[in-house]
Amino acid sequence: MNQFEWSDDYLVAEETINVQHRQLFALANDLIQSENQPQLQENVMRLYRHCREHFEAEETFMKNNAYPLTQAHTASHNLMLDKLVEASQIIQRGAWHQNDTLNFMHDWIQHVQTEDRAIGEYFRDKGLKLEA
Repeated sequence: MNQFEWSDDYLVAEETINVQHRQLFALANDLIQSENQPQLQENVMRLYRHCREHFEAEETFMKNNAYPLTQAHTASHNLMLDKLVEASQIIQRGAWHQNDTLNFMHDWIQHVQTEDRAIGEYFRDKGLKLEA
């Protein structure tokens, strides 16, 4: 059973971002269902790679379209990536707990519901599409 369920409450106005966000939920579920340390390490790295690629796409789009809050949004992304690097280090020490995944997802969902929703609305209002 999945710990993290997608909800339409997490939708933003840009469908490509929604697709990437749904993928993040699947990866977070893989992480929390990891059965051993090597699997946990692999799953946190998959989550990191997905987030990095997703964030890079968002940031490029924001910069290319003069989104006024690009710098603050990028700083938020960097903080989340730093947390995933820290998670990898914690896993290597054997000290990772499911609550760590829950805390990351809570922070990420807050980011989606505030910052990503704002850029989604900006994209929609400008008639812009993020290329996958």
